[in-house]
Amino acid sequence: SEGNGGLPKIILKSPHGSEAEIYLFGACVTSWKVPNKDLLFVRPDAVFNGQKPISGGIPHCFPQFGPGPMQQHGFARNVNWSVTDSEVNEGDPAVTLELKDDSYSRSMWDFSFQASYKVALHSTSLSTTLKITNTDDKPFSFNSALHTYFSASIAGVSVKGLKGSKTLNKDPDPKNPLEGKEERDEVTFPGFVDCVYLGAPSELILDNGLGDKI
Repeated sequence: SEGNGGLPKIILKSPHGSEAEIYLFGACVTSWKVPNKDLLFVRPDAVFNGQKPISGGIPHCFPQFGPGPMQQHGFARNVNWSVTDSEVNEGDPAVTLELKDDSYSRSMWDFSFQASYKVALHSTSLSTTLKITNTDDKPFSFNSALHTYFSASIAGVSVKGLKGSKTLNKDPDPKNPLEGKEERDEVTFPGFVDCVYLGAPSELILDNGLGDKI
C-alpha cells in the first residue's frame, strides 16, 4: 500500500492480532504491533521522501557500520529493495526482500552482491533474517547491523543478560573508550549512556518500561 510520503510499504497481518509494516525504501520495518501496541519507535522528525534514510524502526547498516570510507552506515538503508517472495505458514505471514549491486552501490563499494532479507510475523514475535551472498569473482568483507529503535519509557528500562561482558564506555570521551566489565544483573539508564558490549550473548531481555519484555 501507499505509506508516508507516497512511499510503497508492505503490511503483514497475523490472525492473532499482531501486525507489521515494512517500507521498500531501505527495507525498513517501521512498525510491529502485538496486538495494537507498537513495540518499535520512529522518530517524530523522520523523513519519508526517498532521499534520506528512515529514522526509526529497524534500519539496515550495510556494508558498513558507523562512519568510514562511504556514507554513514553504508547504502542499504538509503535505496529501494524489491519483493522476491511471500508466504503464509499457519496464518503467519512472511516476506522476502532483495537488494543487488548497481551503479549507485558500486560508486561506493565496487563489488557484486545479493542481499536477501526475510521478515516473518508471528503471534508474539517478529523474526528478521539477513543473508549476504558474494556474486563477485573476488572476496569482500563487510559489516552489518539491524539498528533497531524500540519504544520505551527510559526511567523504567532495563536490559538483562549482559553481566560479565567486556565493556567499552565511550562516555565521557568517545575517541578513547574506557575498558571495563559489566557487573550488573540488569543494566539501567539513569542518565546519558554510550557503551559498547563485546561478546554479548545471542539472547538479551529488554524491559521497555511500558509493561513489555522483549
